[in-house]
Amino acid sequence: MRFQRLAVVTVTIAALAGMGGCGSASTDAKSPAATQAAADPLAEFVAASKKLGNEKMKMKMSMPGGIEASGVSDLAGKKVDMVMSVGAAGQEMKIAVRLIGDEMFMKYGTTAGAKWWRLDVSKLPASSSMNPKNMADASAFAQAAVKVEKNGDTFSGTLDMTKSPTSDPESLKALGDKASAVPFTAKVDGEGRLTELVIDMSSLGAGAGKMTTTYSDFGTPVSVEAPPAAEVTEMPAEMLKSLTQTA
Repeated sequence: MRFQRLAVVTVTIAALAGMGGCGSASTDAKSPAATQAAADPLAEFVAASKKLGNEKMKMKMSMPGGIEASGVSDLAGKKVDMVMSVGAAGQEMKIAVRLIGDEMFMKYGTTAGAKWWRLDVSKLPASSSMNPKNMADASAFAQAAVKVEKNGDTFSGTLDMTKSPTSDPESLKALGDKASAVPFTAKVDGEGRLTELVIDMSSLGAGAGKMTTTYSDFGTPVSVEAPPAAEVTEMPAEMLKSLTQTA
């Protein structure tokens, strides 16, 4: 289904902007995870991830299937501007996504006259990975990251997606035990900010592989403009349904 395929791609962009869309979990500043960050690799990893929620930065992602994405993000200001390309059967599909406050605009393809779809993300379920609140709350990894170790500036461990409140129950059921042990590695810079995240999905099925996301150019200006009103239409109900089901 076209809408389901586009929904998966759009949620992937949301995952890219929001540290994998692992859910909305708060980490109390007085909790052991926060106070023992220097000694606990898991807490240190969560802290490094959480810092991205207050950064203006560039992002880039690649994954199997010829999928590439890049753009800029200011999660605190709820501004994201991303472009994703998907290569298939010798053809390339372009998808653009802009987030401005509570409005998300999505454009499929580059055909002249193609409309931008508008979505009020404030109306999405609280558990949706496309909800900007979840995008900005990278501390959610506290719920999914397990067995985290650190060596120099590199973390390694596994993600237990069954602990993620935004995971799709049907997908988890299909994956079985595989969903509870998804390997990842991550790197931080000298200021303790996450700069690279590699999630190895090879064990999840044929065609799956590593999704690599990099975060760079911290402090870069992020300016996102809404498309002209004449080029915007409300997101089709079928697409909205697919997004809700995928999130």
